[in-house]
Formats: sequence, structure tokens, C-alpha cells
Amino acid sequence: MKTLLGIVLISMMVVFGACTNAAPQQPAPAAQGPAGPTGPQGDQGQTGQQGQTGQTGDIGQTGDAGQRGDRGHTGDTGQQGHMGDTGQQGQTGDRGRPAPCPAGQHRHTNPDTGRVTCELD
Repeated sequence: MKTLLGIVLISMMVVFGACTNAAPQQPAPAAQGPAGPTGPQGDQGQTGQQGQTGQTGDIGQTGDAGQRGDRGHTGDTGQQGHMGDTGQQGQTGDRGRPAPCPAGQHRHTNPDTGRVTCELD
């Protein structure tokens, strides 16, 4: 049985080994002759056409004018001050005594006016 198993195994290896996609061997290339002369130079190609000029861009819109500011409020007028109180009248002082007359004079009261004067002796 071992022998039979060995033979089957070897047979399978041979069968599957032959089925691989190995490329067939190519024959060696033949010897080449000398190179031929160089061909003539080709004609020069045509110059390409110039591209078209792009379109000019649109002009932007003008901005809106700003709003005018509001006018400020006028301040209130101040209140007028109160008038001060009138002061009281002061008391009248006592009447003083008449001054003495200088030497060589005496006191005289005028009966019409009540005025006191000093007269010579």
C-alpha cells in the first residue's frame, strides 16, 4: 500500500508539473547584417495658431452712499437762581455827647435851628 501511494503521488507530480504555463523556449535569433543608411530628415512642422484674446472683465457696481447721522438734542436751559432775602436795618446808635470847645471858646446853641457851635469868649 505504501508503494502504491508513492507511485500515485509521483504520477500526480509529473502530470501537474507538465501543466504549468511555462513559455516555450525560443530559438536563438539569427545573426543580423550591418545597419542601413540613415533616412532623410523630416519636414519642419507648421507653427500653431495664436490663441484668442480673453474678454475684458465687467466693471463693478458703485457702492451706495452712507446715511446721514441724526442731529443731536439741544440741552435744557438752566433754572434761574432765587433772589436773596433783604437784610434787616441795623439799629441806630446812641447820640454821643458834644465835643468840648477849644480853649478860649464856649458852647452856643442856635435857638432857630438847634445847632450847637463853639463861639469865642
